[in-house]
Amino acid sequence: MKKYLFILVSGILALAGCVKDENPNVGPTPPTPQNYKDIVINELIAKDVTDPYYIDLSGGAADWVELYNKGTQAVNVAGMFITDTESDETAWQQIPATDNALTTIPPKGFLVIICGAADASGADLPTQILDSHILVDMGISSSKDSIIVLYDPEKTEVFHTANFGAEGPQGELPDDKSTGLAADGGAISTWTILESKTPGAPNDGGSVVEGTLVINEFMCSNDSFVVPGVEGDFPDWFEVYNTGDTPIDMGGWYVTDNLEDPLQYQLPADQPDLTTVPPHGFILLICDGLENGLHTNFKLSGSGESIGISKDGTSFIQEITYGDGLTVPNPPTDNSAGLDVDGGATWMVFTLGTDRVPTPGASNNPSK
Repeated sequence: MKKYLFILVSGILALAGCVKDENPNVGPTPPTPQNYKDIVINELIAKDVTDPYYIDLSGGAADWVELYNKGTQAVNVAGMFITDTESDETAWQQIPATDNALTTIPPKGFLVIICGAADASGADLPTQILDSHILVDMGISSSKDSIIVLYDPEKTEVFHTANFGAEGPQGELPDDKSTGLAADGGAISTWTILESKTPGAPNDGGSVVEGTLVINEFMCSNDSFVVPGVEGDFPDWFEVYNTGDTPIDMGGWYVTDNLEDPLQYQLPADQPDLTTVPPHGFILLICDGLENGLHTNFKLSGSGESIGISKDGTSFIQEITYGDGLTVPNPPTDNSAGLDVDGGATWMVFTLGTDRVPTPGASNNPSK
């Protein structure tokens, strides 16, 4: 198992100067609201002794707490507080706001917080981000602690664990055993000692569904091809295919034709009937600039560009770049390019009047 050795680094960032406000009547852009109540403590361990997952700053085995986003939108947990001492606010640990890519949890995603922010001399250190992990000055003890509590930046409680201490229903946690929700984001009544410790992964031992969506087919120049179910002009489009056995709701996800702007268009987060891709099924994104539902705010370029799908708005589940001479071909007008079989590896052009024609929202496989 991979272990992480944290090396303390320090730096000072000096900011100077000011920018003149060209329009004093326009205030700053308000921050995007965060669904903090979608964040739960999903799993924790107090004594990860044998072959520990993480090493703290003192060189010893680190305790850890796993957060899980049960919602349909990404949540930046920067500014939230976590503590094992709810009665002493001075002991609450605040998640720093210095790395949004690290502190943003995608829908149905995880973030592991490492406990034990003391260096080799035993000196406590403030909550910080080190070696791409959040490190807090909080140790977990199943003999002394009973619950871990999570608060939003306004210090309103959003979640607390079941009692995992020696006086709790489970009794003191044995070495190398984690405790948490039996199913990710489930009811607090399911809190239990888990069979396996799985920081950053589902508690039931299953696999994370990320990566099971692929761009399966697209049309980037449409003069006369009728897209089933779409009225009006002849739009560009691209098709997403679910290679897995589990439905995947793309609500709140992002699509773009510019890999430098992963946030270009966000799919609606409150219409799962519209945005859920069934197992081995399809969803069709209409690129007509209408910016409504599955209609994106961009059109595709007939001369070649990129298409990307992002779950969290920072990294891509999949991205392609198409054009003449590239692995992904640039299809002629009214024809499409797609994978030779659904979810496959080989790209080809589907040409009208042949046995391999464009199939928006349907299988590329000629036998289906």
